Order: sequence, then C-alpha cells, then structure tokens
Amino acid sequence: MNLRIDILTLQLFVAIVEEQSIAKAAEKKHIAVSAVSRRISDMEEMLQVELLYRHSKGIEPTSAGYALLEHARIVLGNLAHLETELVGYRQGTRGHIRLFVNKSAILESLAQELGQFLVLHPMIRVDLEENISPQIVQAVMENRADLGIFGGNILAPDLQVFPYRQDRLVAIVTADHPLAELPTVRFSDLVDQEFISLEKGSSIDTLCVKAAAELGRQLKLRIRVSGFDALFHLVQARMGVGVVPLEITSGRLGLGELVAVPLDEPWAQRTLMLAVRDRTSLPPATRLLVEHLLGPAIAKP
Repeated sequence: MNLRIDILTLQLFVAIVEEQSIAKAAEKKHIAVSAVSRRISDMEEMLQVELLYRHSKGIEPTSAGYALLEHARIVLGNLAHLETELVGYRQGTRGHIRLFVNKSAILESLAQELGQFLVLHPMIRVDLEENISPQIVQAVMENRADLGIFGGNILAPDLQVFPYRQDRLVAIVTADHPLAELPTVRFSDLVDQEFISLEKGSSIDTLCVKAAAELGRQLKLRIRVSGFDALFHLVQARMGVGVVPLEITSGRLGLGELVAVPLDEPWAQRTLMLAVRDRTSLPPATRLLVEHLLGPAIAKP
C-alpha cells in the first residue's frame, strides 16, 4: 500500500482525538468542519480501516486509530524538532521548548531558574505546563513534552532521567495541634489523622498512600486539592493535616497559625528528576535549557 498522508491531515486527526470532537478540532485549526470530515473520511478510505468511533458523547479512536495517533505524534514531534533546529541554525538560539513540570518544582526553584534562562536567551519560547508526575512522564514518552520534571518516586521507563533537585517533606498542622510541638513526626503518627491531599497520582500522594499501605492502613482522606495554597488554607481551617515540601513553606506559615513538622521517614528526603527521551538528539534550544538546569556535563552526550 502506497500511503500518502499529508501533515495537515495528521495534525487534524491528533486534534480530533485530543478535543474528542471534529467541530472543536476544526475550530482550533481554523478549517471548515466539512473539510475536516472529508480529510478523515478520505484517509479511512485510503487505509481501508475505521479510525474513529463516532457516538453521542463524542469521538474516540479505534484500535487502529490509537496506532495512528501514536505514530502521528512521533512524526509531528520530529517535524517540530526539525523546525526548531533549522530556525536555530538560521537565527542563532531561537527555539521552542515544551516543558512539563510538577507543582513542587515550580514553587521550589524552577521559576527563578527559568526566568534567568529566558533573560539569557530571549529568543527561545518555553511552553510550560503543570501536571502531576505520572502525566509528566507520559507526556515525555509520547513526545508531547521535550523534557519533564517530576517526583523521583514515579517510574519513568524508556526515558533518560537525571537528578534535578532535592526537597524534604514535612507535615503541616495547626499551631495548637498535638503534633506541632514534636521535633519530628513518624508517618505512623499521621496516618490516623484526617488528610488534606494533593491530586490523586501526584508524587506526594503516591508516597503517602504507599506509606499507609506499608503500615497496613489507609489514608483517612478528607479532601483532595489541586494546589498547595488550597491545602494550606484547609489545614489552617482545621480540616485536617497535609504533607508538603519544606522548601515551599517559606512565607506561608504566617502569624504562628501553622507549623511544619519534619517527617522522620527515609522517603521524606525526595529527589525531583528531569527526564528526556534521548539527550543525544535534543534540539539546540532544549539542550541549552538542560545545561542551564543540570550543568553542561550532564546535558551533553
């Protein structure tokens, strides 16, 4: 079979899957809905296979569609890298970096380091997306991100991973809580407390759930939140206790209302990791950022 699939059709197909709608994909790409439908129908006819299930709740890929989606993302990702490198060769250090990171990295050190990098390289554009650690790993593996920074307790198969920064986890309690006067606290002393937890699957949530399971217990989860600010406010309102990195508590423990008690557990010393697919094939702009974050010796092949 002599396949002739153009780049625009691949882009439209990926957009349809991500948006779960032909209409939304058409709007995103500024193309008429009928034209998008025709391209997909023509591609299905050429391939002689159905690529999309169309139902009342939207659109999802068939098994063949998922296969096409995987390869389309690789092809489009490679083309994006090619474009970045060519622009870099022609205009110097201009480029585009897709960076996925977790909340801890942004609050602890990345924001300042990224600001310094962009001052040094003003022609480089960085698309920063915050997500939980498992989704960050998945994005790098699927070529939706050039590099990712995430909690080191999350597995990252088939990626090249480097230590980025370390942080220390602490329990956040109110100043009048019985645990507040302790110099350190074991997780066994926390496990029976009502918990304010971050998003399910996040690095810290995964560590706490695992620690509870090793004690033969389950977390008494009261509320899940999507950010540290909400967690601090809810702990302050005596809704429960939380676990956060010590490095982000600066300036947040105001007026003696909250106390950070270090966790006396080996896993409380946490490493944030930086991952790429293959450092030998990093585009110039991405390599510059990795060098800035980790040092030239690690970033270079």
